[in-house]
Amino acid sequence: MDSKATVIFAMRFWPGFQKAWWKGDVHSLLVSILFGWVLIVAWLATFVWPEWLSTFFSPTWLASLFLSGTWISLGVAALIAAVRPSICDVSSRLRTIPERQKNLELAQEFYLQANYFEAEKLVRKNVTRGNDDVESTLLWISILRRTRRISQALELISSTDRLDAALPWMPELRSEKEQCLRLKIQTPPAHD
Repeated sequence: MDSKATVIFAMRFWPGFQKAWWKGDVHSLLVSILFGWVLIVAWLATFVWPEWLSTFFSPTWLASLFLSGTWISLGVAALIAAVRPSICDVSSRLRTIPERQKNLELAQEFYLQANYFEAEKLVRKNVTRGNDDVESTLLWISILRRTRRISQALELISSTDRLDAALPWMPELRSEKEQCLRLKIQTPPAHD
């Protein structure tokens, strides 16, 4: 196992860290920070200032019981974090794949009929459920380009091409970007 794979594997044991890192989820970031602070306090109370907790708890055995409970809680939280995301991600993806595919096919039909509003509603639903749905994102970019919302399309392109799932779709993303930039140059600026 190389060092990058080891780091990615270790990230699974830090509650909230993976989701905060890969998806930018604020709630997961807060959970990750809280876990970090509790870990630091437990580490300091165990190895640096063992007598520190005895100032808060009058019998010494109560302080050691509290510290033991904290370490056990940290270990359980780390194990749950390592197991839970993989189980939840697989089951939610399996459940939503047929629905996402159905939404995409219906959105493509609406797109071909130039009903961009309905098509955009469907692809937005797909994209908000899973950021790795690059096919729906490409259709959304095309809708944005067709409806002359070029700046939004360019923002979506720049956020999508950073995804690992977008690698097979890079030629299409480049093509959409070139078309958007051409339209941006051709469109005269609005006058007040």
